Amino acid sequence: MNLFDGLRKPQYIFRPAQIVRRMLQELQQRQRKPIVQLPWGLQIEIDPADTVGDALAGQSLYDIVTTEVLWRLTDRGDNTVDVGANIGYMTSILAVRAGPSGSVISFEPHPETFQMLQKNVQRWSALKQCAPIASHRLALSDREGEAILDLLETDADNKSHAHLNFDSPHVGVLVQTSRLEKFLAPNRGIGVMKIDAERHQAAVLQGVGAHLRSNNIRDIVFEEEAKFPAPSHRILQDAGYSLFWFEEHFRGPKIVPPDKQYRPKRPYDIIPSFLATLDPKRAQRLFSKSGWQSF
Repeated sequence: MNLFDGLRKPQYIFRPAQIVRRMLQELQQRQRKPIVQLPWGLQIEIDPADTVGDALAGQSLYDIVTTEVLWRLTDRGDNTVDVGANIGYMTSILAVRAGPSGSVISFEPHPETFQMLQKNVQRWSALKQCAPIASHRLALSDREGEAILDLLETDADNKSHAHLNFDSPHVGVLVQTSRLEKFLAPNRGIGVMKIDAERHQAAVLQGVGAHLRSNNIRDIVFEEEAKFPAPSHRILQDAGYSLFWFEEHFRGPKIVPPDKQYRPKRPYDIIPSFLATLDPKRAQRLFSKSGWQSF
């Protein structure tokens, strides 16, 4: 295997020391350590067999576009929400950026992944630079009840690819579902909400209820596999949000109106990330600057 495969990326070029760490890992047959140091100073416990853990072990970063987007959008003192928190990587960004005067509510339904999330949250809660974090073992949806967290039969150990199934499951675990509106106070605005719900984005948004139409959530960052305009896009536009999707460039992400056709730049870049915002001028100003501020 060529040790330089995959190193022509911003997360390596702008962090040369990470190239050395990556090469050492390859020479050691990619022996993975369970604890990774993140660029913003926090440590995170990982599962090396999972997509997120594998990326963090090699790069100490995962999904650099969403990482940079959350880093720029989150202000000091923001109340934030992480839907589909996995082991807490995106939660860590929100916690550091919002700071002790802000807050994070994180949701992760998979019992094993949630256990690791809790360990990470406990580790960060002792640090003065982090916002308080409340974590819940729930799958957010448009209804209260139960569902199957469906895992791919060919990759059942990769929990990051699990999605909710209210019908007949393949391989999965029973989880509790809830509506997000139960956790939001009407007089407490949300600065940033991240949604990673694997085909369930529209249902999560429907579960936000009246908060979506009351200008209570400034920025919503989410993935959407379906072609624009998908149900999730329509829900947000009807609620008064301006929509953008993100292009990844070597010098940082750019926001683009969604009516411009999405064309993946790389074979693995198949699911576009979107921003729904109540303050498009602020978003355009934040993303007018080039570079990577998060690492």
